[in-house]
Order: sequence, then structure tokens, then C-alpha cells
Amino acid sequence: MGYGVAMHTKSYRHLSAEERETLSLGLTQGHSLRTMARILGRTPSTVSREVAQNTTRGRPYRACTAQSHAATRAHHPRRPRKLLDPWLWQDVRRHLTAGCSPEQIAGRLRRAYPGAMRKQLSAETIYAGLYVLPRGTLRTELLAALRQARKTRRPRTRGGGATAAARFPT
Repeated sequence: MGYGVAMHTKSYRHLSAEERETLSLGLTQGHSLRTMARILGRTPSTVSREVAQNTTRGRPYRACTAQSHAATRAHHPRRPRKLLDPWLWQDVRRHLTAGCSPEQIAGRLRRAYPGAMRKQLSAETIYAGLYVLPRGTLRTELLAALRQARKTRRPRTRGGGATAAARFPT
């Protein structure tokens, strides 16, 4: 297959412009997606996703078009964070200062608003929202309000709790 060089396996999920060109040439030559994945050093699912996302309806895969589609998608903003909703953020703050854990807050929201996904959060979202706060008194206050699952440990003893000195008098 004299149109590309076998590339090393990458963990990055998007193809580069050179990889897209190699893929385009290979598909034009009639090679399968699995063959092209092997040549590019990618998983077949990555190559399949690339072709599905960047093929114009009724036309073959082209590297130039794919690159422009990918660049356009890269500039789109991500989904807005749920904690940007002032009402939801106030509710989370109120529960945290009352001593609730993020897991409890998430459960309460789920039970209180079963049909409203915009008013539900996962505990991970609450933790992420706390840790991206700027340093300051609010962040310190809310992080201090998080309940710690750890309790002070008691020393291990044998038997009914008596210490060794009490059990074996000298």
C-alpha cells in the first residue's frame, strides 16, 4: 500500500490532517476501514467515527472536507455547566452549609424533581463545581462544610477491649 506510512498508535481521539489524507486515499483505493485503521495505527472504531462524522451525504470521504468539518466542530462551545444556574447553585450551597454531602444533595434533587433533568445534578458535578471555584472565603467555607467520612480511629485491642497491661498484670 504505497500511499502512507504506518503510524504509531495514539491515544488522542481525533485524526490529524495527514492521517485524514491517508484515510481518504486508502478509501478511494477501495480498502476497508479496518485495513485503514491498521495502517494509521488507530482502532477501527476511531476510523469509523471519523468517516461517519465527516462524510457529506451522498459523497465519498474527502480529507479536505473532513478537516474543515472537524475545525468547525472544534470551535463550537461545549455544553453549559449546570451549576451556572443561579437557583441550582444557591440550593447546593444551602444544603452544603447545612451539612449535607454532595451525594445526599444529588439524591434529594432527584427525588424532589423526578421529571426535570435541568434541576438534577450528579455528586461528581457538585464536587467539580466546588473545586473550580476561585480561591477565597466562599470556596474555603464550602469545602470545610463537606462532611468527612473518616472518623478518628480507635486503637486495636484484643479480647474485650482491655489493654494488654490490664489483662496481664505484672
